[in-house]
Parts: sequence; structure tokens; C-alpha cells
Amino acid sequence: MADLDVALGLVRGVVRQLAPGSISGEQARAAVEVLAEVERVAQSGIARLSPRVVETGVFTKAGFASAPDWLGAATGTSAGVAKGRLAASTRAAAIPELAGALREGELSAPQLDLLVKSEVAAPGSVEGLLGLVQGEVSHQELSDEAARLKAAARSRQAEHLRRARVHAGRHVRWHCDPDRGIVGSFSCDEVAWARIAPELEAETERRWKAAGAGSGESRDALRLDALLHLLGTGGTDRAARPQVLVIVDAEALRRGTTSTGEICEIDGIGPISVEAARELLGEASVRFLVKEGEDIRTVTSSTRDLAIKTALALVVRDRCCVRPGCGKVLGLQDDHCFVDFSQDGPTAYENLARLCAGCHHLKTNGGWKLEGGPGHWKWIAPEHPPSAGRLSRQRRLAAAKAAGGIFKKAQAAKSKRNQPQQT
Repeated sequence: MADLDVALGLVRGVVRQLAPGSISGEQARAAVEVLAEVERVAQSGIARLSPRVVETGVFTKAGFASAPDWLGAATGTSAGVAKGRLAASTRAAAIPELAGALREGELSAPQLDLLVKSEVAAPGSVEGLLGLVQGEVSHQELSDEAARLKAAARSRQAEHLRRARVHAGRHVRWHCDPDRGIVGSFSCDEVAWARIAPELEAETERRWKAAGAGSGESRDALRLDALLHLLGTGGTDRAARPQVLVIVDAEALRRGTTSTGEICEIDGIGPISVEAARELLGEASVRFLVKEGEDIRTVTSSTRDLAIKTALALVVRDRCCVRPGCGKVLGLQDDHCFVDFSQDGPTAYENLARLCAGCHHLKTNGGWKLEGGPGHWKWIAPEHPPSAGRLSRQRRLAAAKAAGGIFKKAQAAKSKRNQPQQT
């Protein structure tokens, strides 16, 4: 306790003496990263010690009727959140790998909860997931891999029960909040959502591009606008409707289930069972990409168009933004990663990688570079990385230049149409 009191006093003293306006942005960023590490170590310590508090029942001596009430008050969270943390901490104590990671102060509370649930659903998965944590992947990437492992571990009977439970609990709920307007939530089966998600994301992307860099609109806001528009208009013509993309390993498709290391998932949504994927077979708006072996270029499709096959192969190879630690899966853009398009870089599989809009902007306008290749990408900073304000100005300038180019082309085309034709 004496050591903890000293450590707490040191951290509190640093925070108290901070003068944010008098330090550089770089110093502030470095300080936040150190404090985040302190927070992670502290959460690991809480996870190690809180089960002992529950075991001995001493929370009542502090005036609390239940352990979740005590931990919620101690950590500044709700009793419901604290109950989940206590459950994860108790289970982690019985898993040697997790107990070791907590002893080293490596796991935040959300990471611990995710790893415990994955180990319960897919025994043996925690070792590989801990490797990802130590490799500093994003929480989204960690969550996606855990979802794949749990999907592979579920038996057909368990998957039937899960889907039946999800279907029985399907809902849309909304209410009017005096301060926030209409607030709602919904839940549905992955296959049902797959039938509308591509169209929704396509409309969101169209609105995102139309809004421009300086609009200040978030993708989440534009996604709601897109949803309301599609509900009001009944959606696009079936012939023009974006396709659902189902990616599955050939062996899993033959076997009927996935095993560790294999995938069966809907692009942008996540893992599904092979049986659920088969429900989508035969639908005109669904494309299946069947992966055979390690070479992603063995992907097959229903078209002979090489450009389309290249784009689809990229989707399968780059399941998320390739910038290490990003992990975003929506709104990805194809980037000429080694030789830029402006320098006559080929639009070829070996010279392309998928980046989210933010990372693509950093690379295009901020001087960041991608090096390495699939499975070992490196994100290389420029000698003098630009600030967010400078990047924003560069984005607006690029958008203005692009708009000017489009305007000039339109004017030239109009002028050509208005010229008298010679006979």
C-alpha cells in the first residue's frame, strides 16, 4: 500500500501541475500515451485484486450491499459495467495465460473482457489473441479475430441455437429524447442485415464524397441520412444494387463448418456460419469469393473482368485498413501503395492496398508511406509530420483543385457542344 500511495501521489502531482497550454502538442501526445499505459497497468491490477475483495466480502465494510456497487463506485462506472469486470476478472484468474498478462500489467478492462469471452466460447484461443495484444493491434482487429475464432468453435447445433436466439430477440426500439431527438437501437440476424448493408454503405459513401472535406459531417451522421433516404425511397433499382460479398474458404464450404484459420464472413459485417452463407446462395445481389489455399489470387468469381477480379482479391487479402493498428473495415479505399498513380504507378494487385479514408488522407496529403507488404506492413512517418490543422488545409485545397478540374472539363465539353458543326 505504501508503494501504491507513492505512485498515486506522483501521478496525481504530475496531473495537477500540468499546464496544457504551455507545452507542445508532441509533449502532450507523449504524456497521454504514458498515462494510457498507467491506466492499462492500473486496470490489470484491479482485475487481479477485485476477486479477492469479492471472496472475502469486505465490500460491505465500506457500506456497499454488493460487490458491483462497490467496484462501480470505486472506478466511477455503473454497477452493471462493474459486474461484467468482476466476472471477467474471476474467470481470468483460472486461465494461466491471462493471469500472467495481468501480472505484467498488459491488459485493459475491455481487452480482458474480450479475451475471457473468447476463451469461454473457443477454448485455447487466448494464446493467439494475447499475441495480437502484444503486437499492438487495434481493438477492432482484436475483436474481429476473436469473432472468427468463436465462429469456428461453434458447433452446428450451437449455431442454430444462437441464430434462433438472435431471431427471437430481433427488434427496433426508439423513443423521443427531449435533448437528443429520436434515439433508438435495433438487433437482427447477420444474414438479414447483409441484404441491406451494402446498399446503405454505398449511399453513405456517395454522401460522404458529395459533402466534401470541409463539411464537418461524420460518417455516422451521413449513414443515418442514407438510411432515412433509402427507407423513404424504397432503395435503388435491383439491377444497380451493390452486391453482398461473402468470403469463404473452399475447404470450409465443402466441410460445412469453419475451423481455426479459416474464414466465412460477410464483408463489412463479420463472421457467419457456412450454413448461413448458403442461405444467400442464388440471390442475384450476392457474390461469393471462394478462397483456395494461401495465394489469394486463386479467388474465383462469376466474371472474367480482370479489374473486378483484382479489386475482389484485394478485399479478401486486406480485410481491414492495412495501416498497422488501425483495423477499420468500412469505407476502405484502394491506394497505389508503392508507386503512386501520379507517377504512372500500375493499378495492379501487387501495387495496391486498402486504406481507410483517414489513413489514405495521411498518406496522400501528409507524407506518410506504406512499406513492407501483406502481413508485415510498416507505416513510415515523414521527416516533419504535419499537424491536423495543416492536413485539413491541404485536404480543402485538394478538394478545391479537384472541383476546379471538374468545372473546367464541364466548361470545355459545353463549349465543344455549342460550336457550330462543319458540313
